[in-house]
Amino acid sequence: MCSMKRRKVELPRKIYDFPEGRVKHVNWREVEPMPPGKWPGIYGDVETELIVSRENNGSKQTVMGRSVYHPGSYHEPHCHFYAEEFIYCLSGKCVVGSVDREYLFTPGDMQFSKIEEIHWLRNPFDEPVEFIWVYSGASMPFESGYATPDVFSEGMSIYKKNETPK
Repeated sequence: MCSMKRRKVELPRKIYDFPEGRVKHVNWREVEPMPPGKWPGIYGDVETELIVSRENNGSKQTVMGRSVYHPGSYHEPHCHFYAEEFIYCLSGKCVVGSVDREYLFTPGDMQFSKIEEIHWLRNPFDEPVEFIWVYSGASMPFESGYATPDVFSEGMSIYKKNETPK
């Protein structure tokens, strides 16, 4: 049975229901946001909707979500031992890092992180950044082998510089 809590929202179409409660077609606006503080290593005012997962859709190898990081919010350097990840910027801007470097992340940009590759995100700007994120190789977020800085120190030295790339 589906555990996704669906919000009642106005959409330009009907709300679709599927056999066995598995949601196959959903608008992110229908997805109940995850409670704050659910993810270690994420700090500040962050909104996240878990759109695709085993619990919500019966996925076997994919997790997808939408996040908004408001000014000052950040995700510490981390990696995933069992999944690749990509994020795609929809609006706003932020700084993303990977291995030993940081980049400005703007609408239309995509960051891809291989299995075990350290990566991070921070929003030092005065506007929110909105992006879609996908894990390939896991069906629930914490099955990705998520690891925070207590597991590694590489990347932390770059992250702590807190410089904005050009």
